[in-house]
Amino acid sequence: MKKIFPIVPCAIQWLLFLATNLFFVCKYVPRIGLHPVWCGILYGLVTTGLFWLYREKIRIYITERMARNLSVVIIAGWVVLVGLSVFLIDPMSIQVDRWSATTYFLDALFHGIYPYGVHTHVSEFHFASPFPLWHYLNIPFWLMGDVGWLQAFCLLVFAGSLYYYFRSWNVLLSALLILCISPAYWWEIATRSDGLSNAFLVCSVILFIHRYPIKMEDKWWLLAIISGCVASTRLSAIIPLALYLFRPWLETNWKKKTGFIGIALAVVLFFFMPYVLWDTADWVFFHRNPFMSQTSPGNPWILGVMVLVAMGVAYPKMTFRRYAAITALFLFAFMLFTQLGVIWRMEEPVTLFSTHCDISYFTLSLPYIIISLVYKKE
Repeated sequence: MKKIFPIVPCAIQWLLFLATNLFFVCKYVPRIGLHPVWCGILYGLVTTGLFWLYREKIRIYITERMARNLSVVIIAGWVVLVGLSVFLIDPMSIQVDRWSATTYFLDALFHGIYPYGVHTHVSEFHFASPFPLWHYLNIPFWLMGDVGWLQAFCLLVFAGSLYYYFRSWNVLLSALLILCISPAYWWEIATRSDGLSNAFLVCSVILFIHRYPIKMEDKWWLLAIISGCVASTRLSAIIPLALYLFRPWLETNWKKKTGFIGIALAVVLFFFMPYVLWDTADWVFFHRNPFMSQTSPGNPWILGVMVLVAMGVAYPKMTFRRYAAITALFLFAFMLFTQLGVIWRMEEPVTLFSTHCDISYFTLSLPYIIISLVYKKE
């Protein structure tokens, strides 16, 4: 079995990191008059050189105290950058509606208006797609004046979970430096997108479950509650947690299996029922709900194949490092095939860089790529 599912080498994870970020480089540098191919080559060479230099030559000389101080400085710098983006960048001038999808949802919710029926600032055909719990997590930042502050919070949670799991400032510093050379993360900050923030939070939950640890055999009910909460943020959030819990769930008895599914579904229904029952006369939920937005880019055939692949790769026993590597690869492949499905069904010529394709979904694999890259050599 180990020969069938080997540990994905660091080189492949680095290629995934480059590919994810090159999508953003090639899509956006032409807007400032630069050639995407040459910029992509330059980015690949420079970042690969920096990564190798730090990993092989510099990291061995950095003490834990130095790493702690540098980590604090970098995290503070990112929080400042989030603040600058909040104060200096007008989200209404950007054709990315993650910010308005959440802001308009909460505006409507607290004014007694059905929130999933409110469109975003980009188009009257774009609506809020996150599930209820994700919107509720944004409430404190909405009260602060801008949901963009959630990015700083999720970065702090992710950084804290990395330190909690590895108990090493050097590992945390390596992860933060990788983020610093990621245009995809810079794009997330500039556009107030919350996709990667959601991924950071879910990854942090998985790190906590594994490090604590919370075992399926005795805490299956707690894992079911956690799974239901994760599933109540976004559909994509389910993937990494499902890959992590699939084998432990299979190894339990049928009573725990069915109890796990029942509790997880009950938690999801708990968050959705207020919107299902919002209007029992016209049942507006069945005319406009977040599932319509989140499943619209999908292809049922691709989804079916990827579910079978997910069960295949999640079944063998694996180390956490192998889990992170396989999850990164699976998420990247899933998003790639989904976008290729969008391209296939379009009548006019479309590329990954067209407005019909959302390359921001590729950032969902970044937390797991980072974990794979910062693990010490085995």
